[in-house]
Amino acid sequence: MQRKILYIIVVLTMALASCSDWLDLKPYDGVVEDDYWKTKEDVYSMVVGCYSSLLNKTLVTNIFYWGEMRADMVTGSTAAGSSVMNIIRGEISPENGICKWDEFYTTINQCNKVVERSSLVREVDLTFSDELYYQYRAEVITIRSLMYFYLVRSFKNVPLVLKASDSDDQDYYPYNSEGTEILDSLVSHLNGVLAHLPVSYGSSDKNKGRITRWTAMALLADIYLWQGNYSACNALCTQIIGSGQFSLIPVNREPVPVYDNFTNEVIDTVYHPNMGDAELWFDNLYVAGNSVESIFELQFPKAHETLADPFFALFNSSSSRPTIIPNAIILDGIIFPEYEGEDGEVKDIRSFTYQGSYVWKYVGAGLSGRQRTERTFPHWIVYRLADVMLMKAESLNQMAIQTDDSVMMAQSYALVKQIRSRANAIDNSDSELDVPIDGKALEQLILAERARELAFEGKRWYDVLRFAKRNGYEGENMSYLMQLAVNSAPPEKLASLQVKYNNSWFHYWPIYIDAVEINKNLKQNEFYLQY
Repeated sequence: MQRKILYIIVVLTMALASCSDWLDLKPYDGVVEDDYWKTKEDVYSMVVGCYSSLLNKTLVTNIFYWGEMRADMVTGSTAAGSSVMNIIRGEISPENGICKWDEFYTTINQCNKVVERSSLVREVDLTFSDELYYQYRAEVITIRSLMYFYLVRSFKNVPLVLKASDSDDQDYYPYNSEGTEILDSLVSHLNGVLAHLPVSYGSSDKNKGRITRWTAMALLADIYLWQGNYSACNALCTQIIGSGQFSLIPVNREPVPVYDNFTNEVIDTVYHPNMGDAELWFDNLYVAGNSVESIFELQFPKAHETLADPFFALFNSSSSRPTIIPNAIILDGIIFPEYEGEDGEVKDIRSFTYQGSYVWKYVGAGLSGRQRTERTFPHWIVYRLADVMLMKAESLNQMAIQTDDSVMMAQSYALVKQIRSRANAIDNSDSELDVPIDGKALEQLILAERARELAFEGKRWYDVLRFAKRNGYEGENMSYLMQLAVNSAPPEKLASLQVKYNNSWFHYWPIYIDAVEINKNLKQNEFYLQY
């Protein structure tokens, strides 16, 4: 088992070395692991192995599935299998393979191994500096924390494994840990490593594809937001936004007067986005990758079979219909409101991220018309500046609601309007809030804006669940999930899905049946004990 794991990491490292300069190294081959951990170069190879494990096809596909398929912005086509369609119908069971978490724990185990073994290398390689040792350790702890954050948001209570497993023969059957305790652990670990992470590696490739201090801060802010620690979330977002390291890709707008047909007087002003700027926005953010807006993204090789980005196959129709298609019934008019005037040039540029039966964000080579080739892959964006700005807006608004702070609420609204202005968003009564601002109306606008800005980026389900569960599902918060059911469920399944949502355990995935049968210490999600 040890030889197999090491061989896989070596192969992945060699494959990745051809696509990014920072991954250009000469890994060791044909050695057993006990003979491998001798130099700082060995440690670096294993750190790279942790990064390459994030490119596992099943892992990154599940990141998309877990964040989107229970939500309302995508649906399955006739080419989708039963695993996908059952999720859309709300018929989720422990037999559904999308519930497998194996690859997440594989990555976690590799990170644990680096944490444990790298300390031993310091004893035999005197050139392995403290600074480099703590940096490598901080990188893999952040990767491990990211994996656990996905697991807790998806399954709630999962095994917290902080010790490396050395072989399949090891008697290693961990119990579930409380999700709240795991998140507290992640907060502690991330705060402990922030100071050891570089603010820059000196190149865009490294800064966007490797863990920086900003990556860890964005992850920590996201965890704080999930926990309801709005002050801490806001403080971290403020540091990231004010760092000067990131900026929104600009899209200029041209004001166009609207005249009264009878008096010829100017009665309004609308805006046309500069479509050349919009083309650059799409290309830099979603086609080329590593944009000035990006904080951390998974960098797929441009032409490699083993580490191929899975999204081309999901969203392209080279052989048949795409497996996953935009839910146009909801996107058109609900997520993206229609402009009610006659000016056809008034557009929210983010509405170009889906076109017909395509999730264009992962298929298009430009805003329209041209598709990418099969071997040209987009990166998977984990965090970017617009996401952080909306996190800050959300945390400010929640603090303002609690303290009735109109200044803080105005600051929150200003951030949302900045995001909307860049996108040339369509204004309506839901987005144009009167003063004094109503906190609940702004909360709803922030959620809607996250849907528009982060469409198809694996955020939607987690966002809606976070808004619904806030303050213990208080007041009318459950309406967020109930509306999601209206938007996403087939009509004949709507009533049953809404009944299921009344049980908070249904808001999380079941543990895959094989995992429960192999490890008798695992406790299945309560909702699924009937299966």
